[in-house]
Amino acid sequence: MALGAAVAAVALPVQAADMLRPRVDYSATYRIDPDGMVMTMSHHAGRMRIDTDEGGRPATILMDPVKRVMFMLADGMAMKISMDQPLPGAGKGLTPTGVVGSARYTPVPLGTKVIAGLGCTVYEAFCEGDGGKPVRSEVCLTDDMVMLEAVSKDQGQPYVMTATSVSLKPQDPARFEVPKGMQVMDMSQMLGGLGAMGVPGMPRQ
Repeated sequence: MALGAAVAAVALPVQAADMLRPRVDYSATYRIDPDGMVMTMSHHAGRMRIDTDEGGRPATILMDPVKRVMFMLADGMAMKISMDQPLPGAGKGLTPTGVVGSARYTPVPLGTKVIAGLGCTVYEAFCEGDGGKPVRSEVCLTDDMVMLEAVSKDQGQPYVMTATSVSLKPQDPARFEVPKGMQVMDMSQMLGGLGAMGVPGMPRQ
């Protein structure tokens, strides 16, 4: 699964609604099939961090849904991207803010599971997909709104994101900030070229 699509997949738990915001600090490792991509997602004080090492090229995404900004750290640089801008690698016109703002779930539980040693409840969820079409998912959330599994199908392609390990411990706030001294490039005016160049972990358009 492309890193851009992974951002869209995890946008549901970080949306503005208190009901779906994670209520605890945590760090979880996930496997995303069918590609077998492994990523780590962490939460602290409403901010999210995603780490991946696709094809031997480490990349980190820092998301702040309140300020509607995200930073992509790769190759020793930080790229600042507005969450109101189209997300490279995740479909035409698809923005993180759009995904976050459109996210909703049906509050009637579909069942329960035990994943990575933790119990969670399965809900039907919807968020904005490519071209504005809604994407249906089944998400399994703990009582503290930590996502342990997300099963969805976008354009006929099934994706399954499952937690393999979860640590419910306080996270270092510094991990959710751009490291001091790292050069920051504002990509808001350059996203057209970004899609053409390609970004580590993201497919070429």
